[in-house]
Amino acid sequence: MNNKSSFRFLWVGQSLANCGDVFYIVGLITLIYEVTGSATYMALFPLINTLSRFFSGIVAPLFLDRFSLKRLLVVSQMGKTIFLLLIGVVSTFMDVGSSILFILLTCVALVAFLDGWATPARNTLIPQLVPKDKLVKVNSFLSTIDEFIQLGAWPIGGILIVIMGSGNVISLTFVLFVIATMLMGFIREPVNLIHQEEIKEDVEPLNRRDSLKEGWITIWKTPSLRAITIVECIESMANVVWIAAIMYVYVDQVLHANEQWWGYINTALSAGLMIGGFLGLKYAHMIETHLKFIIIASMFLVSLTNLAFGINSSTWLALFIPLVYGFLSVIKATAQQTIVQTAKISAKSLSKVYSAQDAIVFGTFGMSTLLLGYLTDIFGARFPFLLSAAFLLLAAIILVMNQHHLKINK
Repeated sequence: MNNKSSFRFLWVGQSLANCGDVFYIVGLITLIYEVTGSATYMALFPLINTLSRFFSGIVAPLFLDRFSLKRLLVVSQMGKTIFLLLIGVVSTFMDVGSSILFILLTCVALVAFLDGWATPARNTLIPQLVPKDKLVKVNSFLSTIDEFIQLGAWPIGGILIVIMGSGNVISLTFVLFVIATMLMGFIREPVNLIHQEEIKEDVEPLNRRDSLKEGWITIWKTPSLRAITIVECIESMANVVWIAAIMYVYVDQVLHANEQWWGYINTALSAGLMIGGFLGLKYAHMIETHLKFIIIASMFLVSLTNLAFGINSSTWLALFIPLVYGFLSVIKATAQQTIVQTAKISAKSLSKVYSAQDAIVFGTFGMSTLLLGYLTDIFGARFPFLLSAAFLLLAAIILVMNQHHLKINK
């Protein structure tokens, strides 16, 4: 089996798993609302999911030291499948009892915790399975899929709920998880990566404290990783404005439109993500050649799109602006991902860098969701977009100050 086949198993399996991650949450919160009628209970599940991913990113290095990347993917996905089966069984006895809710919340937390191992492993395997001259094209492809799933899977999940019902959507997720687990098992790690693992076994292992710190220290000591991580942290705070809670208020307060326009804006954003991904695939060489300029220019333009969205009152412009935002976001994310993947560090260190970045992104996103939701209630729906634009302008300035570190290491 060659690297091309392994890469195919990796991206298809992870895409199915990511779709399942959204579908079962949609099914579960719908079921919770049907039984309890409580929006608070509904909100608990996405919150627990985010917090668990944050803590998983913190402790993931301990598991990255213990397991090979392939084994980590298989164990993680198999564990998620088992806990989802438990969720399906428990949800059939769903009532308002606190014990049932506690079991469901615990299972959701464990599924998210295991998912926190898989993301660093996947991102680390990609540069091992793909030639460096193809990384920009591959990252464009994966960014498109990831962003589309992140946005598109939620409304698709809602449609499936209407067609199939909550319980059947959870069952569908179980099937997706089983298939994903099987595909993870078909991956064959490259010989050079296996050799690195064998060499590492001959070296005295790091103690737990050093292992937990390794990714953070690597980020701090590597200028390109430090710059990209700071920027992604700021972006995670800024991107909160595009979540459903704030967008719903924006459509109502600013556009004075019905809730259908929230769906239209999401569709425009998804279309922008798809366009950005396709153009990234077609013009991968140009992105690689002008990487520095594209990252910096895209960040400034993304800041402008958020500013424009904040001061806009036109419903039609409210469709065009997210289209541009989505396009720029994918191009920028592709370039940033490629810089991280080609940093001059070992595969094991790279996996720990990704786990640290995950912890930062999920931690800041979770806190920012609460903060910006609160500010929206106080200052109205325009303010979060203006604040987001300021955050992104700061990120663009940081990129300009570190532009000499923004390059692909061949």
